[in-house]
Amino acid sequence: MSDDGIQLSPQLMGDLRAALEKQDPRTSDDILAMQYLAAAAGMMLSDFNNPQINKQAALDDICGFMKHVFDYMENEKKRNMPPPAQEAFGVWKPAKN
Repeated sequence: MSDDGIQLSPQLMGDLRAALEKQDPRTSDDILAMQYLAAAAGMMLSDFNNPQINKQAALDDICGFMKHVFDYMENEKKRNMPPPAQEAFGVWKPAKN
C-alpha cells in the first residue's frame, strides 16, 4: 500500500454501490446508501481495538475529513462549471457598408 493517501475513483464508488445494493436493494436511494456507509464507519471505529487511540477524537477526525472531501468536491464542481449565461439586451443594427 502506498503512502500517497487514499484513492477515490468512479470504479471504487461503483463497487461500493454494488456491494450495498447486493446487501440491501433499497440503497439505490442515495441517502440510504450514505447512511450505510456512515454506519459502517462508526461500526468499524467502535470495533477498533487499540488502547492508544482515542476513539472519540478519531471519530471527530473522520467527520472532519468527510466534510473536507465534500467541500473539495463541491468547489471542484463549481470550478468546472461554465459561467452562467448572461442576458443580452439592446437593439441590433446592421453595420453600414
